[in-house]
Amino acid sequence: MKATITASLAALVLLTLAPFGRADDRPALSGNFLPSVLASSEAHRDSLTKVIKGRQRMPVWVKSMMNDPRYISLASEKVEVEGRPMQLFKTCEPRTCVDSEMRVLFSADGKHAVVLVRDKKRGEQFLGDPSAGEKEALER
Repeated sequence: MKATITASLAALVLLTLAPFGRADDRPALSGNFLPSVLASSEAHRDSLTKVIKGRQRMPVWVKSMMNDPRYISLASEKVEVEGRPMQLFKTCEPRTCVDSEMRVLFSADGKHAVVLVRDKKRGEQFLGDPSAGEKEALER
């Protein structure tokens, strides 16, 4: 009898906690902030650096964001692009968000990044050769 009660309680605890567990070890694609993702993920850092490095007409805050994270970042959103889960970040320069913003779209593993930079003085630029679906996700 005691063993049955113990087993029942254990099953109840497992069923109660099941929604909080993840089916895999991959990090969540939503609810993250770009500075912490770049600090903790080499794949994200490398792919974004590759896309931004050496580009012309970039706002200063974008050029320096890898070493000096003085920008505002909203929590990431999980988006589906051409049937693939991706992670979308929206960032901007403090006090001038209306005039200078950047959106970054990463593959789920962080190894692929595409960017949209909108700046009142420098215009709109897509970086990283985004597909049509990726452009659509960046423009949302």
